[in-house]
Amino acid sequence: MKVLQLSYPLTLDRYQPSVIAIGYFDGVHKGHQQVIKKACQIAKQYDLLCGVMTFFPHPKEVISNDKKIDQITPLEMKLQQFEKMNVDLSYVVHFSKRFSRITPEEFVNEFLVKLNVKGVVVGFDFKFGHMGMGNPETLRNLNQGRFSVDVVHAFQDDIGKISSSRIRDYLLSGQVELANQLLGRNYSFSGRVVHGDKRGRTIGFPTANLQLLEEYLTIRKGVYVVKTQYHGRSYAGVMNIGYKPTFSDDQNLPTYEVYLIDFDGDLYGQVLEIEVIKFLREEKKFNHLNELKKQITYDIEQAKKAMINIMI
Repeated sequence: MKVLQLSYPLTLDRYQPSVIAIGYFDGVHKGHQQVIKKACQIAKQYDLLCGVMTFFPHPKEVISNDKKIDQITPLEMKLQQFEKMNVDLSYVVHFSKRFSRITPEEFVNEFLVKLNVKGVVVGFDFKFGHMGMGNPETLRNLNQGRFSVDVVHAFQDDIGKISSSRIRDYLLSGQVELANQLLGRNYSFSGRVVHGDKRGRTIGFPTANLQLLEEYLTIRKGVYVVKTQYHGRSYAGVMNIGYKPTFSDDQNLPTYEVYLIDFDGDLYGQVLEIEVIKFLREEKKFNHLNELKKQITYDIEQAKKAMINIMI
């Protein structure tokens, strides 16, 4: 998949014809997937490139001067998901103050037309242009026959519309299994294994301490069942997200520690993608190490049971 970084105004004037899905797509959940799949279906029908246009940084950070917004899928993870969907081309538009002020007409004429877009697919609630003045109907009114416009309606389950906000709420409350259903895959994040305090090794449970590669949403603190791939093999594991209250009172930054079941090797410096399967329990403080060891042993047994029907 080719990735092109764009900013306003465009500097190049030659782009390959494509059909593109447009959106922020945080999470790349089942609803987003419908929009992207529709774009790829149309592109294939007319022998064009299938593209996605997304934005960076988050528009709210620019428009409202909000602090950094943690993402379900930060940019690199989002691009990986696009590639898994066989997208040919991803446009990453730098969302700046200047870009936030362009009119719907300018977005169409200065972006979509210049990008040689032949078809646009958006969700039913798509907004664009200054103050979100544009919507799908605006796109239809402005295209003047230069590109097609297809609108994908809300993708729903028994509760309602599948949305990034619902997934975020599920993850913040530890309801990972519900979040995974809406994502259509296991929620995951990537981190590099770094040196920690090595306490796990002294009690018989060596853990991989992860330094996250991007600014992910911090999900509920606690202990989780996880899985990862390393050298072509799947490993189940137990992950703790929190502050290690048995050993420290520091509540500043949460740590991510993963114990991989039946793994024996050196992971330092390696990058692992951790898939989060199930919330087991809240983090808690133990008065004695033996209590902690007993609890970890129990957590591992619970993880093994949970993974019986999942591991390949």
